[in-house]
Amino acid sequence: MLRSVAQLAFLLLVFLASASSLSSSSPSVTVTNYTQVADGPWSSREGLMGVEFKGALFISGGRQSHGVGFSDEVWRSDDGGGTWVKTSSGVIPSRAYHTHVVVDDCQIIMGGQTFFTFYNDVWRSCDDKGEVWERITEHAEWPVRSGHAALVTSSGSVIIAGGCYNKNGNPAARSFRGDVWKSEDGGKTYTLQASEDDSGWKARSGPRLVETSEGRLLIVAGEVGFTDDTQLVDIWGSDDEGVTWELVSEQPGFSPRSGHGVVKAANGDLLVIAGWPHLHDLWASGDGGESFEKVGNDVWNCECGGDDNCKECGKFDFWPIVTEEGKLVTVGGSGAYSTFGKLWQDTWVAEIEL
Repeated sequence: MLRSVAQLAFLLLVFLASASSLSSSSPSVTVTNYTQVADGPWSSREGLMGVEFKGALFISGGRQSHGVGFSDEVWRSDDGGGTWVKTSSGVIPSRAYHTHVVVDDCQIIMGGQTFFTFYNDVWRSCDDKGEVWERITEHAEWPVRSGHAALVTSSGSVIIAGGCYNKNGNPAARSFRGDVWKSEDGGKTYTLQASEDDSGWKARSGPRLVETSEGRLLIVAGEVGFTDDTQLVDIWGSDDEGVTWELVSEQPGFSPRSGHGVVKAANGDLLVIAGWPHLHDLWASGDGGESFEKVGNDVWNCECGGDDNCKECGKFDFWPIVTEEGKLVTVGGSGAYSTFGKLWQDTWVAEIEL
């Protein structure tokens, strides 16, 4: 009898430990109260980028003019996205699908494209207003690209990965990048971390990079074309700032996509937001990106009777920012397969509840 009681007690402890483990790995974050706070004054655009810097929001570049023009502007909002003022124009060459991050108390903009030009330059601004920009690198060590992913790690390194370029100068014939590069001097110079042959993951455009609370880098999804069957869904991880990679999840739960949002909440949960072509779903991971649970289908108050795809209000190639106050801000985006389709100029703010 005593042995049976001891066995039951042991089994109960195992069950409780297992339940606790499952609970801790389940995402606890929700996003609520989507509110459109602005519609302009910047033009409708996709492929724009943005950051929070010294208490203000900044956005840069983007593909505009119904998809046939590219912006050379930088805009700033001092009130969380409600109002915007243009801080720079005609200084940084026009571009979209670039990257825009904050490192060493400065903003930097890297790479990107127009129809015929792909860049590997780096621009920097260190003033609070984002009015003064200087080119600190005309031609970086990494080859030209757009649609690449970038982040600044917790150690202060700048990492870029993937992207695409115009093969043989033909803007309609893209080739894809699968390499990873690192800068330890604020974006001026770069060293190769992994070549396309060494990274392990398929070369791609439109992926996203995020760092987990444990310091692991994740590259999430992307695309190798402009059709539904060329969208990717796999997640790869690196524990050495991009030198070596391993497959984290081949099927994390959400559908294949690119131009999506990937952000980290204050509690460490990861969020995947919408994406190609007209998605409006929200997915969360509490286990470092190994699996995701669907936690919403109403991003931008877009519901469409529960359909995942919604041409009226779903988006890709928008940009998300999680502010220091813990709010989720999204700007712009596209809602159409066609180059000449619907572009957005709106700013939305939502509450991230932990």
